Amino acid sequence: MLPLLEVLKEKGELSRNDAIDEVVQRVGLSDEQLAISQESNGKSVARGRIGWASSYLRTAGALIGPKRGYFALGPNANSLFELGRPIKRADLTGFQQWQEHHAAKQAKSQSTPDSTSDLNTEDSTPEDLIEAGVKQIKEQLVSDLLDQMKEMDPHDFEGLVLDVLAAMGYGGGSRQAMQGVPRGPDGGIDGRINEDKLGLDQIYMQAKRYSENSVSSEKVQAFVGAMTSGGCRKGVFVTTSKFTADAMRFAESIRDPRLVLVDGDKLANLMIQHGVGIQTKEVIKISKIDLDFFGGED
Repeated sequence: MLPLLEVLKEKGELSRNDAIDEVVQRVGLSDEQLAISQESNGKSVARGRIGWASSYLRTAGALIGPKRGYFALGPNANSLFELGRPIKRADLTGFQQWQEHHAAKQAKSQSTPDSTSDLNTEDSTPEDLIEAGVKQIKEQLVSDLLDQMKEMDPHDFEGLVLDVLAAMGYGGGSRQAMQGVPRGPDGGIDGRINEDKLGLDQIYMQAKRYSENSVSSEKVQAFVGAMTSGGCRKGVFVTTSKFTADAMRFAESIRDPRLVLVDGDKLANLMIQHGVGIQTKEVIKISKIDLDFFGGED
């Protein structure tokens, strides 16, 4: 982590790949060390560790992504430089950004009965450890997706939401069946979606790209009013942040029209589930013995 921050302090904003190359040179890794690869995918262990270091530093506010695929120093970087020694993960836990991130993660894990966050490595099977690793990677991906979405242009974010809904099968799975609404007094509607291929029914969509602010009950009520005045009985309100408790209670209290609220975490998970804005990095094949083969039967 420290070499990565030092490189960014000296060089300024760098692309992800350039930053990793600079760290490799600064640390002085030999060709033999760089050749050490992960057994599961053949990729460099060293470069993978630099990638995870960037994720930890970003969570702690010591590193930021000024634009897609780039690194720069964050507001908490100086505090880590002042330590005057290599940075440990424990050094990051005192920052507010780190605490808020993990408090949200803890709250989410408490609502998930099969959480593997407190896995005991000594008593766990290899399958348990794989599941825990996959869960951690997915949590980081959700966090990274939210960071990217919060930096998007609001109009581009509206298009992303329409892409997700199309991938889920709305409009017959056709992006062309999704209608963005021109800028202006649209009454709080950002998109009209044909629920079926023939367009016999429509869904109204509202998308709010917020960095911090939660969506209030008033904004949700205004959207429902716009739906009603437009003769639509179904709506989806999507945000990169959260909905207030009052907003969620209001949405649950109405039956006609019907309204679904999608917060940032849920949106990121839908993107992962339906392959929007992500790509498969690798597929790990796990084999087991074929008992039928060794059973001696034809």
